[in-house]
Amino acid sequence: MKAEEVALLSVKMQVEGEMQNLDKCTIIGKKDDYNFMIFPNYDEDMPALQQGLFRAHPEFKQKIESMTVDVSGKDNKTTEKEARYVLVTMPKVDDDRYDLLKNAVKALHEECKTQMEMSNTSADVKFAELTVGEDKENIDLIKAKRDELNAQWNGKREELYNEKLQEIEDAHNKWLAEKAERDLQQEEMEAARGEEVAHSMRMGQQDEEVN
Repeated sequence: MKAEEVALLSVKMQVEGEMQNLDKCTIIGKKDDYNFMIFPNYDEDMPALQQGLFRAHPEFKQKIESMTVDVSGKDNKTTEKEARYVLVTMPKVDDDRYDLLKNAVKALHEECKTQMEMSNTSADVKFAELTVGEDKENIDLIKAKRDELNAQWNGKREELYNEKLQEIEDAHNKWLAEKAERDLQQEEMEAARGEEVAHSMRMGQQDEEVN
């Protein structure tokens, strides 16, 4: 799966005895489509950051790395400083995670549809109350505008749903391709070892015949 900031919304870290959101005590960047770079505002909060990440997403891979950054001092002079950060890597979508993620996305999609339908039902009741006494032409205009907005947001919901499903498919296909490559390399190594064993056996037989 790709690294998306929304995946970090559930992460909280304990700083000075209080649980805080990441955006309050870290700087978050993306290294690429599959990796976050999360810098704690203070290096001593690194353990709290890692613990918070693990509590919310134990499946994320973590690695502490560092990079050189420019820091401006009180005299406006810039100096270089080593800044440590947590490199967070999104887990690969293997066969097990493939089914898990697709089912989760489908469940969220159905929940979203249900919530939108409930909101529409509630809005219809309010709409009926507010349009008492209005002429039919105005009511039809209001209904048409509401239907237009509904179509727009329903379309957006389906677009996001299909994008997420496609992202899962792409990530799974990437894993399958990597797995096929690993399997092929393993087969080639085993075949090479088999050839070495066969060659050694032939050489041994030749030595015996000579003796």
